[in-house]
Amino acid sequence: MADLTVENLKMHFSGVVALDGVSLEVKEGEIFSLVGPNGSGKTTLFNCISGFVTPLRGTIQYGDKDILCIPPHRIIDVGISRTFQNLQNIPYMTVLDNVLLGNHSGIGNRETVRRWISQRQRKIEETTALEVLDFLGLANYEQRYLSGQPYGIQKLVEIARALVSRPKLILIDEPAAGMNDQETMEIAKIIREIRDDLGVTVLVVEHDMSLVMAVSDRVCVLDSGTVVTIGEPAEVKAHPDVISAFLGEAAVA
Repeated sequence: MADLTVENLKMHFSGVVALDGVSLEVKEGEIFSLVGPNGSGKTTLFNCISGFVTPLRGTIQYGDKDILCIPPHRIIDVGISRTFQNLQNIPYMTVLDNVLLGNHSGIGNRETVRRWISQRQRKIEETTALEVLDFLGLANYEQRYLSGQPYGIQKLVEIARALVSRPKLILIDEPAAGMNDQETMEIAKIIREIRDDLGVTVLVVEHDMSLVMAVSDRVCVLDSGTVVTIGEPAEVKAHPDVISAFLGEAAVA
């Protein structure tokens, strides 16, 4: 079983507490959501898991791996990939080439030499990328440049780049940000299909509570770097601290 286990994670930035003893477990095969107001520590936790920042204290295990010892560009080697809140696409490259960037971990010296000798290696990489694009409904976009593409398409390309390396766990940062209701429903469907059809565990940061409640197996609520509660969506929605701080009384009507 490849569960993600975070224990007693602490992180400060210039004296400001970002994470204060955060502990949680994401079980293999589940959709687990992190919610909370801006500044609650959600993105900091993502950055700790993906190696971009090192916590002052605590541990993060993925399966039997201590991922705090792994540099960020090698986190994918243990099966973890991520998207970003702000798009990290390159606008003057094609959709296909943007997605192929996510397969860097699978391209070693041998594959580079094969590229020099023939186009076969490139075709192998493209086949995988095209399969991911087709899965996300972008089969006709591969040769289009990202510049000028709708925001929703660009968000899907970001997800495609994270999936092309065939991760076991994907961290998706605010997938519905900037989306209309219809696009949000489509993103919810895609998140479920990533877990159900691809067998990938999903850890989501999201502000849209309708999406969170629709797709999550469990939800963790953070506030000021601490865990308020963890539980199934209905339990979290009914938690008095969550109602008063985040959802409002009308949420349980």
